[in-house]
Amino acid sequence: MKFRIASCTLIVFLTTFPIRAATLYVSPNGNDTHSGQSTKPNTPDGPLASLHGARDAIRKLKAVGALKEPLTVIVAGGNYTLTEPLVFTPDDGGSADAPIVYQAAEGPTPIFSGGTKITGFKPTADGLWSTTVPGVKEGKWYFEQLWVNGNRAQRARHPNTFTFHILSRVQNGIDPATGAQADLTGRAFKMRPEEIGPLATVPKDKLADVAVVFYNSWETGRGRCAAFDPATNLLTLPAPTHHSYGQPDPTQRYHLENFKEALDAPGEWFLDRDGTLYYKPLPGEDPATAEVIAPRLTELIRFEGKPQEKRYVEHITLRGLSFQHAQWVLPDKGQGDAQAATSMPGAINLDGARNITFENCELAHVPTYGVWFRSGCRDCKLVHSYIHDLGCGAVRIGEMKVPSDVTATSHITIDNNILRAGGRIWPDAVGVLIGHSPDNAVTHNEIADFYYTGVSAGWVWGYGPSAAKRNTIDFNHIHHIGHGVLSDMGGVYTLGPSEGTTVSNNVVHDVYAYSYGGWGLYTDEGSSGITLENNLVYNTKTGSFHQHYGRENIIRNNILADSLLQQIQRSRAEGHLSFTFENNIVYYHAGKLLDGLWKDANVALKNNVYWNASGAPITFAGMSFDEWQKSGKDAGSIVADPKFLDPAKLDFHLQPDSPALKLGFKPFDYTQAGVYGDEAWRKLATSATFAPLQVEPPAPPPGPMTFKDDFERYPLNAKPTGPTLVLEKKGDAIAVTDQLAASGKKCLKITDAPGLAAAFNPHLFYKPAHAEGITTFTFDLRPEAGAVIFHEWRDNAQPYHPGPSFTVKDGKLTAPGTDPIDVPEGKWTHFEIRCALGKDSTNTWSMTVTTEGAQPIHKPKLRLKSAEFKRLDWLGFCSTANANVIWYLDNLDLSNASEK
Repeated sequence: MKFRIASCTLIVFLTTFPIRAATLYVSPNGNDTHSGQSTKPNTPDGPLASLHGARDAIRKLKAVGALKEPLTVIVAGGNYTLTEPLVFTPDDGGSADAPIVYQAAEGPTPIFSGGTKITGFKPTADGLWSTTVPGVKEGKWYFEQLWVNGNRAQRARHPNTFTFHILSRVQNGIDPATGAQADLTGRAFKMRPEEIGPLATVPKDKLADVAVVFYNSWETGRGRCAAFDPATNLLTLPAPTHHSYGQPDPTQRYHLENFKEALDAPGEWFLDRDGTLYYKPLPGEDPATAEVIAPRLTELIRFEGKPQEKRYVEHITLRGLSFQHAQWVLPDKGQGDAQAATSMPGAINLDGARNITFENCELAHVPTYGVWFRSGCRDCKLVHSYIHDLGCGAVRIGEMKVPSDVTATSHITIDNNILRAGGRIWPDAVGVLIGHSPDNAVTHNEIADFYYTGVSAGWVWGYGPSAAKRNTIDFNHIHHIGHGVLSDMGGVYTLGPSEGTTVSNNVVHDVYAYSYGGWGLYTDEGSSGITLENNLVYNTKTGSFHQHYGRENIIRNNILADSLLQQIQRSRAEGHLSFTFENNIVYYHAGKLLDGLWKDANVALKNNVYWNASGAPITFAGMSFDEWQKSGKDAGSIVADPKFLDPAKLDFHLQPDSPALKLGFKPFDYTQAGVYGDEAWRKLATSATFAPLQVEPPAPPPGPMTFKDDFERYPLNAKPTGPTLVLEKKGDAIAVTDQLAASGKKCLKITDAPGLAAAFNPHLFYKPAHAEGITTFTFDLRPEAGAVIFHEWRDNAQPYHPGPSFTVKDGKLTAPGTDPIDVPEGKWTHFEIRCALGKDSTNTWSMTVTTEGAQPIHKPKLRLKSAEFKRLDWLGFCSTANANVIWYLDNLDLSNASEK
């Protein structure tokens, strides 16, 4: 009877509406069969129970034409469970005259969770908690994130801190899925014996849930373990899962997670497929009172407009609401991206959205990006919101392809937000990522605690078409970026033509990379038309400013202080003006001033102040300052103390008699960067504390690479993935062919060309990392008419020391210490080269040469090209003919007697 009465009441309500400033109510003790007109529970007009119910009520109002005035949905504080994503369609939007606001009531925050509380934990004898999670054993539910007392818990991890390094990569072997010999490029490697630890005891039927997380320069990849062979220490994945230009390198970093045998540190957890959830508690945690939440939904909110049809979701505001707990599960074959975790969606996704506002909201505890203004969005805002504890970044704007007019996203405002603690699953994600999207404003945000980049704008490597124009990245406080985890990052990072974009009045500090590339401001490939002005940058690893290459950028009136290794860097000179560097103050205690290329005419420097506060003399690309200025650089610049008030205490305001003021430097109030508003909001922005940086120990020496490659596994015209190939793409090529194989059907064809920039191109090389024992390299070589082939072994010294070395030209092989040997053109010749390394070195090498139809020629005890050669770090073939010639390689086999 209650439902019939409520239904009739709702019909009356819908037909008698509209009223001015209409209001609906939502409460945890409401009911979605109510009308929502009153806050009184258990009455037909009582509050609704969910945002879904409020949305549906509004949809019905619109269907009968009853929504003519603004409507507010007042949401009472408390906890709400989302059993499905909250989806807004074009039928659910408001209008400019009748916007719809979903707003928190006064008092406690309404919290909408896409997760489920896990209960029933009991202590175990080994110091763990355990409980059975319904639905897991039956295959109905599985999760890879867990939160305990509001904190993200760590899946059982090996090692507990930092990373391991692979011993050597493996290209061929047994595919565990088929049991047959297969190409394992990019998905198999040998572990170092001392790093295997608890993995050796994982049952075979549990291996598929072990995750392997790879760390490359600027990106990461995740894969599942298909097999582990304790006899050979070989770990195999189902498929390549990381970019890394094809496969892991020696010393590739990785860690393992999600196996019970690694559950050894407080705060770690593991979910068994039998439904048992294990947790190792932190000190003071009690299973009787702990709140443990596991996620169910993969998406929390979706704005589902149809931009291709010009049907938009419009004029909706979400205000004062908190959305928490979402799920993501690694695909069976793993996942990885070239940069910025771009295959990951948002917990909140918007398509075809216009005039949508998130104000004073919270989004937390999600495995993906936070909010993605994806396709066809315009005039949307994210303001005064707290987005934190993220698997990826906080915000994405636009897509990673040049959009059409109807799918373009633009004019998005991200202002006065606290965006922090991201990259917890994908460290390569970006705090705020702008793809092919123009006219956006990212201003006055606190952006902190990410492992890659704070703000990234643009998505073109070079000078191709880009939609990322006129973006405003101003007044942000960006700090504690990198944490020494990844490399090649910036506090602010740009790509491609970006005319009209500004990066100004930001404070950027504490940017620290694992190896190279911890820059404050970083204009990467093709960045053009950007003004970077009035920024304060300090405490970075490899430079306050770096331009890889670009066109006509302006770096003006910035304070660039105290980078560790160098202060400013320019990596490529081109035939146009790279940038103008003017009226800046560069102040430092360590490292050098300039790194890279600075002597050409296509970079302009003027009216700058340089000061090394350590007292050490400053050099300018190897010149004194007088020589530097006489070469035409830095007109009007000076070397002088800029007279900051107290730089040791990070007070970079200028004293009245600063010499920088006389050169035209304009003081700016850098304290305006970051959030604004009431004291509580500003206090929250500064509430996070950061432990002193823990620098990961250097990688151990790489293990020896061994391989066999007959090129049969590659498609025709493919480039082999084993060696590094260096091509100029001016008629030169290295590719697999079915012409003239020494055995089987395929071999490698090398094509030279005239007029290449480098005489040694094209060339290919391997990085074997052999430090001891006896290395043997066998291969088949077929020179055609006119080919000139250079083969050499080298170490990694600077400059390098060459070992075994020879040249083949005009049908003859020449090498130090031996007479010429016939290597006829148009025929296959088999080579076997042996050399003892390290403590076994005899300062000699041997070579056996066998041409088709001829007796082997053995040359023992040939002298090394350098007596200092003791290890093999580079093994390569160079084509040096400078002509249109070809030659072939086949049956390469590298081994080392000391391989473990």
